[in-house]
Amino acid sequence: MFSSLLHRLQDVCLQAATPITRRCVRLAPKLLLDALPCLGSVLYVPMHPHASSVWLMPRGLLVADMRLAPLLQARWLVAASTITVDGPREWIECMDRDRRLCARLYLLPDTDYLAWDALLANGEPATNPDRRPTPAWPASAQLLCFHRYRLGGLDVLDGETSTGASPLSTQLAGHIARLDVVSRDPHAGHRAS
Repeated sequence: MFSSLLHRLQDVCLQAATPITRRCVRLAPKLLLDALPCLGSVLYVPMHPHASSVWLMPRGLLVADMRLAPLLQARWLVAASTITVDGPREWIECMDRDRRLCARLYLLPDTDYLAWDALLANGEPATNPDRRPTPAWPASAQLLCFHRYRLGGLDVLDGETSTGASPLSTQLAGHIARLDVVSRDPHAGHRAS
């Protein structure tokens, strides 16, 4: 009896629309690259680039892996938060110059919360940019730690799979990744079957 009541309560909670709070900052790619290594473990969800996107790389910045290239396109960071059935959830939506979603970063229990707040504090407050109506489909979500180094006078961003993440962060990252892909990719259900 208690089990069926619990399932009903979860269904009601899942159906309840929890508002998402958003605030926006403008941030130069260099400042973003400087701040990312301080975060520790985050769930990184790059979006497939839109066919008409012009990939202008910022001068003096490189990525060691093309899966990180969307971060070089970010011009706005939209900090979003909501309350889910699993508890509070925070993420950053990285938007390019055309106001298209190019990547998401999710806060995890192992993420450095002070570095997360400092990243957003480094930006110039801005009004939330109007998103372009083009769909943004997630590529593969990855639990990453970012690193930055100098190479031939260039700042290079690299990311490695976070092997030191706690079981709680690993479980939460997997849960968020499954929800993100299923809720945003219209073909995810067909691929899963």
